[in-house]
Amino acid sequence: MLDVSRLRVLREVARHGSLTHAATALSYTTSALSQQISVLEREAGTRLLERHARGVRLTEAGRALVRHAERILAELRAAETTLAAISAAEGGRLRFGSFTTANATLMPQAVRAFVRAHPRVEVELVEADRDEAIAAVQAHELDLALVYEFPVVPMDVPDGVEVVPLMTDPLHIALPPGHRLASRSRIRLRDLAEERWIQGVHHGSTMDVLPRACREAGFEPRIAFRTDDQMTVRGLVAAGLGVALAPFLTLSATGPDLVVRPLSERSLTRTVMTATPAGTYRLPAALAMIEQLEATARDLQDA
Repeated sequence: MLDVSRLRVLREVARHGSLTHAATALSYTTSALSQQISVLEREAGTRLLERHARGVRLTEAGRALVRHAERILAELRAAETTLAAISAAEGGRLRFGSFTTANATLMPQAVRAFVRAHPRVEVELVEADRDEAIAAVQAHELDLALVYEFPVVPMDVPDGVEVVPLMTDPLHIALPPGHRLASRSRIRLRDLAEERWIQGVHHGSTMDVLPRACREAGFEPRIAFRTDDQMTVRGLVAAGLGVALAPFLTLSATGPDLVVRPLSERSLTRTVMTATPAGTYRLPAALAMIEQLEATARDLQDA
């Protein structure tokens, strides 16, 4: 295996055509530099230099090795620059997962501010619901993810994943215009016992959130349609085909064709969290994104 430091020595000798001048440039003694060349020649298995009256010149093998050394040293400089940029959150890639309803306001606003502050970081966005995101963080397929937890369906956090609370997200109820309960300032879940429900979850462990909350309120919900598409949820509710839960995070994106009211049930308030791989090392870009998420969350709650 060729030693990189000795390749650097050979390159300097090639540049200066002299062991003495190369030694001065590298702050070596001439004898120490000569020893480095001798070791490199043993590693290469061939002569690399020829001495002559006015200095040294490269052999054919030496010229070939210097060409490779230039490329190797250039790649190492590029690697050092990249690593320094990543350490300063000024380069590299951030793989960021976010669930559907966070994608309405929290995620895009935070990412917009992050990209303005860190334009050289490549942000790779992935939509993933809670269970998918946790698994992807555990497998180191994501550097950071937004996840959530309801009191009625606790989240199972596996080894290798660390979650930190970010904000509370109380669920509201979305009603069609002219609904009998639209004039109320707050609605109890049991007042909706006879309604048809549009459930905004099609798969995963959080499918149980609505049924469990309704059972605690004393009824079994009549679920007319399940979908992960929030546009579909809104369209069905606006058409009068049912009612639906509406997270606080989506309220600013709700159009005038829906009436949204807060619910009384505390069990339908979820905690939004950040999930990262556990351990002492944290990707600097992920830490910077978490800071931006915290700032965005505060702004949304204040608004």
